[in-house]
Parts: sequence; C-alpha cells; structure tokens
Amino acid sequence: MSAEADNNAVLIQNLDQRVRREQFKLLSSHLPVVLSGSLLVAVLLAWGFWGSADHVVIGAWLTVLTIVIFLRLILSHYFRHQPRSRLNDSWLKKTLLASSFVSGCLWGSAGLLFFDPDNAYGFALLVIVLGGLVAGSLGSHSYYYPNFLLFVIPEFLPLTGKLLIMEDDSYTLIALLMILFLLLNLYYAKKYADMIERSIRLQFANDALLQKLQASNRELHKYSYTDPLTGIGNRRQFDMDFEQTWQSASTTKAPVCLILMDVDYFKAYNDAYGHPQGDQVLKKIALVLLQVCEKYKVRGRPMRIGGEEFALLLKGDLELAKNTAEATRGAVYNMKADAGVDRAVTASFGVAMAYPGEGETCTALFRAADEALYEAKTAGRNCVIVSAQKASENMAKPT
Repeated sequence: MSAEADNNAVLIQNLDQRVRREQFKLLSSHLPVVLSGSLLVAVLLAWGFWGSADHVVIGAWLTVLTIVIFLRLILSHYFRHQPRSRLNDSWLKKTLLASSFVSGCLWGSAGLLFFDPDNAYGFALLVIVLGGLVAGSLGSHSYYYPNFLLFVIPEFLPLTGKLLIMEDDSYTLIALLMILFLLLNLYYAKKYADMIERSIRLQFANDALLQKLQASNRELHKYSYTDPLTGIGNRRQFDMDFEQTWQSASTTKAPVCLILMDVDYFKAYNDAYGHPQGDQVLKKIALVLLQVCEKYKVRGRPMRIGGEEFALLLKGDLELAKNTAEATRGAVYNMKADAGVDRAVTASFGVAMAYPGEGETCTALFRAADEALYEAKTAGRNCVIVSAQKASENMAKPT
C-alpha cells in the first residue's frame, strides 16, 4: 500500500507540474499583445499628464516602464521558443511572477506620482487607466492566479491608499468603490483561474485516455490480425493484405505472386511427438519464413492461414517467388530437430502468379496456388510446384 501511495503521489506531482507549465505557457503566449497594449496606454497616460506633471518625472517613469516591458517581451519570446525539456519550471515561475510584480509597482507609482487633488481631469484619467488595467489583466494575467495578484494589488492599492488618507469624504467614497471594484476582480479572476486549471487538467486527462484508447486499439488490432502462436499475420491479415495488394497491383500493372505452404504429415507428427512439439515446429517455420523474406528482400510478409498452412503474398516475378519457395523448402528441411525427435520436418509448396491489371482475379490466383500445392502433395511432398509450369518447375527432393 505504501508503494502504491508513493506512486500515486508522484503521478499527482507530475500532473501538477504539467498543469503549472501549461499555465505559464499561456501567460507567455499572451504577453506580447498585452505588453504592447500596456506600452501604448503608458504613452497616452504620459501625454495626458505632460501639461500638468513634472516632465522629468514623466520621462523617467515612462523610460523605466518601457525598459521593463521590453525585458518582459524578450523573456516571453525566450520562454515560448525554448524546448520544454530545457526550461526550469522554478526559474520560469519566479521570473514571470517577479516581472508582473515590478510592472504592477511601476503602474501603481503612477497613482502616487501624477495624482493632484486640484486636477480633476488628471484624477479621472488615473482612475480610468488603473481600473482599466485591472479589468484588462483579468483575462491575460489570470491563467495563474498568483500572477494576477502580484500585478493588480501593487498597481491599484497605492492610489486607493492615498485617497483614504486624504480625509475627504468624496475621496474616501471613491477609494471604497475602488476597493470593491478590486475585490470583485480578484473574485472573478480566481474563478477564471480555477476554470482554466480545470480545463487544462481535463485536457491532460482526455489526452491520457486517448493514448490508452489508441494503445488498446493497437493491442486489439495486434490480437485480431496476428497469429498468437507464431507471431506472424493470421488469415484475417492475409485476406486484408491480399485485397490491398491486388488493388495496388491493378493500378501499377505489376504481377502478384502467391506461395502456399503446407507442412507434410503434420498430424502424424503431432500424434508421434505431441502438440507442444508440433507448436514448436510451427514457430520455427514462421521464423524461417521471416528469415528467407529478409534474405531475398521480398516485398511481402508471411502469414499463417490455417493449422499447418502458411502463405506468402509478394510483388515480383515468378522466378523470385519460385526461388523464395525453394529457399524456404530447403531451410525447413534443414531445421535442427529437437531432442527426442528422429525425423525431419518437410513442407510442400504451390506457387502461382497473376496480373491484376489484365482482368485476372484474386480468387483465381489463390485457386491456382492451391492446386499447385495439391499437386506438390500428390507428387511426393517436400517439393515446389509452380502453376502453369508444373512439369518444368517441379523441384526434385533432396537425396
């Protein structure tokens, strides 16, 4: 139970880390637009106070804020173009939060530097700009709630605090309204941040479920189209490959060859040595087929289509198919016998070729290969018979 609990804790920690990284990614991706707009607002605010405030103060404030904005843009570009594997989450978090806090402090300082009780126009401009920044940052800074807090609190509270100490009922009322406005934005920012986090977690959960579903589908496909004993394709895979190969060859006008192979006297072999030993023979034959295909660079794959019957569908001429079949026959005959087995395993082969683009059918091809296999059986087994060339292509048995 302890090991399982530790494993669950690690999974939860990894998920939390992925969620935070996604939140930081969203923050970084929105910063270019947000900061560009912020710089424009700063220029307009400086212009609005140019006639009433000290030019040196305005210039210094705007210069520092511009430098901070450009530094944040550079950091945003860096974060967005760095591979995730190279990003340090702790450093990324601290940098984003620190830059938001510094920006908030600079904007908050504007409320202290530019506020003039005798300038009603300037006061209204400050309230509108600072309040607008709070409302505007709700969407862009709330992907990670602490980021929103570190920006809006130092941005909005300095002017609010200054109004509260003015000992004027009108300013006190405005300050209380500004506090209420801030609290409402904090509340909705928290709701928004929680919604974003739930959406990210749901996305990760859906991605994980999709990966599991895809893995299950791959396993299902494997079991549906793979012979469980030998590990090569089964009859269903053969039928599907046959149809696809035939359609492709119909377009390219290329010939299609089919090799059918049947293990000789396999029932007698099973009766003599037992089914487990017979299963081992089938596994060895499947391995032989794979090795021959690799050696001859055959564009096809072997499949087990029956109890002791195998098939190999390949693109190429009849000579390649005949040589492949003969190489397989020899390799099967020379397979090393297991201990206690005093008889060699042999197999018979039927080979046929067809041209799909010339009106021939896959059914006719299979029938021709099957008939050639039957003739190989009746000719004494352990041989290769090629359809339509039966007399000349009969391969002699080894002596």
